[in-house]
Amino acid sequence: MTVLLLGLNQLGDGPDPARSGQPVAPLPPSPSSSTPGEPDTGPGSIPATNDAIPYARAIAEALFTWDTTTGLYPSDYTSVVLAETAPDTDETDELATDVAAYLPTDNTWQQLQAHQTQQRIEIYGVQVAAGWNRIVDDAHGQIPDGTTAITIRAFRHRDSIRDNVQDTTREKITFTVVLACPPRVDERCYLLRLSELNNPL
Repeated sequence: MTVLLLGLNQLGDGPDPARSGQPVAPLPPSPSSSTPGEPDTGPGSIPATNDAIPYARAIAEALFTWDTTTGLYPSDYTSVVLAETAPDTDETDELATDVAAYLPTDNTWQQLQAHQTQQRIEIYGVQVAAGWNRIVDDAHGQIPDGTTAITIRAFRHRDSIRDNVQDTTREKITFTVVLACPPRVDERCYLLRLSELNNPL
């Protein structure tokens, strides 16, 4: 996977191709495993699919949809994403580091809990990363077929209570999700790596 890592190190090179994709509606939130009247037992799982675009959207939803009022912690949300790690990959530790960077630390989480903070994502663009074809060409066959990079463009919303007043913030974000899909892996897509936030491919 040296070539793929090289490609990730090139994230952010060149102009931002942000406006070339058509806007798309965000995925609905993943269904909760809890029933009415019971506390949440954890965030929903990510649906399996062999289609890179909806799979990347589901990864984005899982990364950015969380609620500090449920009794859950960052590790509960990261575990859902890390369960999607591609089999037989040698980058599991790197992916764990990637994912952790998208969630608050435990100390920050406790501060956010004091303000009853919730986060959600509003996706408006999903497309194959503009620099991906160049990386594949430069790899001269070293990147397996079925490996792809999908760039997500979205707004991140946070709702909090501060001094007994509802406070909402909205921030534009973009990032790239690197996936292993068939024929690289059997039947469905898996997650390989994430770019740095706001430093897409």
